[in-house]
Amino acid sequence: MALHRLAFVVLLFAPAVGRIRTPDLDALLELFKFMGGMHWDRNEGWDPEGQTDPCNFDEHWFGVGCIDPCDIYRDGPDCKAGRVTALTLRKNNLTGSITNWTSVKHLANLTWLDMSMNRISGTLPAEFGYIQNIVHLNMRENKLQGQIPPEMGDINSNGYEQLTEFNFARNNLEGTIPSTLAKLTDLMMLDVSHNKITGSIPNELTNLTKLQVLYLQSNNLDGEMPVDIGNLKELRFLNGSTNNISGSIPASIGGLRDLQELNFFENRITGEIPLSLGDLWNLRSLRFHDNEITANISRFTTLGNLGRLVTLDFYNNKMVGDVPASIQNLTSLQYLYLQNEHYLPLRKKYCRQRLPNNGKYNYRIVRDEYVQMMAMHCEDMHDTRFTFNSLQQSNVYPSE
Repeated sequence: MALHRLAFVVLLFAPAVGRIRTPDLDALLELFKFMGGMHWDRNEGWDPEGQTDPCNFDEHWFGVGCIDPCDIYRDGPDCKAGRVTALTLRKNNLTGSITNWTSVKHLANLTWLDMSMNRISGTLPAEFGYIQNIVHLNMRENKLQGQIPPEMGDINSNGYEQLTEFNFARNNLEGTIPSTLAKLTDLMMLDVSHNKITGSIPNELTNLTKLQVLYLQSNNLDGEMPVDIGNLKELRFLNGSTNNISGSIPASIGGLRDLQELNFFENRITGEIPLSLGDLWNLRSLRFHDNEITANISRFTTLGNLGRLVTLDFYNNKMVGDVPASIQNLTSLQYLYLQNEHYLPLRKKYCRQRLPNNGKYNYRIVRDEYVQMMAMHCEDMHDTRFTFNSLQQSNVYPSE
């Protein structure tokens, strides 16, 4: 009886001896060849001749994870040995073009792929769409070019897992955002920021109802915000800044009740500020500076509902009106950036005094002392231009 238990323990902890499935091995060998494997910072165990087994515990290749034996119900009738389930080669001096790495389609059981912070160039092969069980896909901070293949939307279409992270930030990607990405309905993070992507934000992306992070900043996007953006009810962080996005802020944006950061500065957004913005009770950052918004800010009466707001920035727009009285309710506010035209409280407190024209300046004091400032009585109050401009600019004294 004791002998049987000993045999069981030996089998349980014995290293895997089955060879890696041949197509998986070929995919690794191609990756090593195309990405300059001999010059990686870490390449322990990698055998460019393929004589050792990445899925053998004693012959482990750095950054490669396997499962052995593979599952015949998942991998089909050709399941005879180990399958690659993870590639973690982050910040490892990978260089070269990824364009011809079409054998990536054989890594059907890959669940984790992280090749971020390298110098990988070339265009993404459409064969990435053949991966069927991936959860995490991170290729940020490389030199990838060309368009995101529409086939990326087919990832996991015949698999068991669901992709939750799609990260291609800080590359040189061009073209448009494929609407097919909307098929990745379990995505929690979609980051294509800091690229050269053009076109509009596909309205289909509003079907990604589990999305928590959507980063689109620093591209060349145009068109309007998706009208149904409020469907992304799980969203925490939304950033579309530094693009060419136009049109008005959709009223549906008030549906993003869990949103903490809403940043669309440096665009061409116009129109009114929807009162539904006041429904974003968890918001900490609201930044729409450097746009073409023409709203009357005094009508933004729901502003005071944003009790957790830390940063409010509507500087350099085309708005009119005075800062609304509800500003005093923003008890968490640390940074307030508005144009001088909106600061009636300052002109009342410093009645007929000249104030420095500081440009973009944090006037949080307006929130802190709003009631006291507005209670001041000032006859013949100077207008904004006279109050904030220099004496020479106001023509009171000639310039020398």
